[in-house]
Amino acid sequence: MKKILLYTLSAAVMLLASCQKSYVNNDKANGFLSFGELSIGVDESVVTKADPAGDNYSIVVYDADGNQAVNMTYAQVKAGSDMISLPAGSYTLVAQSLSGDVPYASWENPIYGTSEEFSIQAGEITSIGELVCTLLQCKVTVSYNDEFLDAVTGPGVTKVELSAGHPLEYKLNADKKYDQSAGYFAVNGHTMTVSFSGNIEGKSAKMTKVFQGIAAKQWRQVRFVQKKNEQGQATFDILIQDLVDDKELNNDITPDEVIIGEDPDKPKGDGGITLDFDYESGCDQELTDLGNMLIVPVQTRVMSIKLKATVPGKVKKFTVDIASDNANFLSAVDLADARHIDLISPSEQNAVIFDVVPFPHGEDLVGQTEILFDLSNAQEAILMFQGRHTFTMTITDAEGCSNTIPVTMIVE
Repeated sequence: MKKILLYTLSAAVMLLASCQKSYVNNDKANGFLSFGELSIGVDESVVTKADPAGDNYSIVVYDADGNQAVNMTYAQVKAGSDMISLPAGSYTLVAQSLSGDVPYASWENPIYGTSEEFSIQAGEITSIGELVCTLLQCKVTVSYNDEFLDAVTGPGVTKVELSAGHPLEYKLNADKKYDQSAGYFAVNGHTMTVSFSGNIEGKSAKMTKVFQGIAAKQWRQVRFVQKKNEQGQATFDILIQDLVDDKELNNDITPDEVIIGEDPDKPKGDGGITLDFDYESGCDQELTDLGNMLIVPVQTRVMSIKLKATVPGKVKKFTVDIASDNANFLSAVDLADARHIDLISPSEQNAVIFDVVPFPHGEDLVGQTEILFDLSNAQEAILMFQGRHTFTMTITDAEGCSNTIPVTMIVE
């Protein structure tokens, strides 16, 4: 239910120029901004846990060049006078419940705001009427239906991301209890990616779905469901508010990543993204190209693996998922929290893995069309673990095209 909490701003600081009538040039002469008729309302049609707007609301006026001309709190406005003096020109008034930029993603932190453009004419008074502040973010909650929870056999996590590199993680415990907190996301585009990883029916599972049409003032209620198909087999899906995709895209849960649903507006194809291998001479027998399966040579021969990623549409995202049939290797990877690595925004824990497998990383990757990297130094560490170790690289370009390329190192 829409709720308007109206606050009348009846005053502001009066800064009258000492020579108001000595106008030499109208462009530089002053006019007046009156807050006498200004009021701020808060539209809470998106239900939140926000407290009513109070004295901490910020009121900032920017000139045409983006410079601050006025910066006050609601309390200061109430304690001030009727008008302020401003040079003639164009301005924008911003009222907001939090001073400064809206954070990319935060828990239980709704931020309301609005803006109004106005102009000041020399010697004239300009009044701002009623302003209504609305939610500047997209609110997201996550839940699971009973059938889905019945299939849960271990801990899991749902990641929600609107701004690249700034996700929130909603935990799902092995006891089926889950995080019901509300996340609030700055809306820098119209896409939201929802990813689940966890243990379903005794197996590791990953599910991903991309949603379009994301905007401020929305409450997106993500819900994971399990259904049965006509053969009685379990299928899984991710629903969001009134957006429902009933496609049964998988009949069982496997250890491999399962993509549930696709962004219908996502460009098709891989955008020409490739990963090329350059094997130096002297390692032909020990380092064999079997597709993307590489036999790691023994210590008596030096391994040389140089790769080049080509991304014509410019890199936007670059991730690596690490898998292995050697439990000890995976335990070592877990020490660096590195089964899934965001190479553009890696965590502090991930730093350990880069000492072993020197993947390029950092925000400098964004916008690149060619990335060169050398995995040769991984030989010494990886020889300690026999088995097959797969590094699945997923590269997404600025147009939304992506290519997933696995590289498997075999230690015999």
